[in-house]
Amino acid sequence: MHPDVRIAGLHVRGYLHPDEAGAPLVDSTEQTVSWAQSAGAVISSPADLNTFVTALMKGRLLSPRMLEAMTTVTPTDTTNTRFYGLVLRRYDLSCGTRIYGHTGTVQGFYTYAFATADGRRSLSAMANTSNKGSANTALGGTLEAAFCGKKPAAKFATSQLPAESDLPERR
Repeated sequence: MHPDVRIAGLHVRGYLHPDEAGAPLVDSTEQTVSWAQSAGAVISSPADLNTFVTALMKGRLLSPRMLEAMTTVTPTDTTNTRFYGLVLRRYDLSCGTRIYGHTGTVQGFYTYAFATADGRRSLSAMANTSNKGSANTALGGTLEAAFCGKKPAAKFATSQLPAESDLPERR
């Protein structure tokens, strides 16, 4: 049995960009995301995500020991600016701020939810497309703007980044 694909109430619609230039966008809002297992099991808004990541980092959801385990990370790049732990990613931004959180993607939606280690500052952002590299890269730029108060350096312009890059690596 397939789960119901309808979403009750107000919600954002998600879109996929077609492979052929000039073709209309494909509405991917009503879909079963059971293929993503638990990753697609919750429908939430950026405000919901912000509430969650803030409460998590302020220690309101887990014991200090469990949160410490989640924030113990391993480098995932050669420049030591991106890290991964138990469920959480850590990005070390250009201004020295460390943020913890995660990204999420299902067809038609791409999200970011990050907060500082103390939970005092957080950002959740969403694009209602998932297969458009420039949209995904733009979300990465929101982290530098929100937590460092500046746009990413010009050398990291979105037109120069491949679609899978979500944050520039410092070299």
